[in-house]
Amino acid sequence: MYSILLYMKTRVTFRVAPDLADALRDLPNQTQFVEQALREALREKCPACGGTGRAMSRSVRVSNFRRSQLPPLSREVALRLRELMTFARRAAATDLGLRAADDGLAFVVSRGEEVLLRGSLDRHATRLELGGGH
Repeated sequence: MYSILLYMKTRVTFRVAPDLADALRDLPNQTQFVEQALREALREKCPACGGTGRAMSRSVRVSNFRRSQLPPLSREVALRLRELMTFARRAAATDLGLRAADDGLAFVVSRGEEVLLRGSLDRHATRLELGGGH
């Protein structure tokens, strides 16, 4: 006895930007491409929204300069810190931990328990280390 699996398909309609529509029309198998892209996108939860499709507007918690006894910042380090804050917001980070280091600041950018980026900022250089490395 043979069993045959039949997959029922459901038509889904959604809107896309004109340039995406043009690119899709050029593909030999649009349905297969869209199905594969959707499966890949749904495989993992988005870190920014947790899979809900809505990113909560949350701010990045930054170390308190006074309580952490952080030194006054040079102009160069302050500018680098501002760029780091921009990165943290775009990466949906929740914390930017700062501590005094040599000629500037050491930092850890994290989202919940996950370390996204760590490194140091000083007058001469910015050192970066991705992820949870030590």
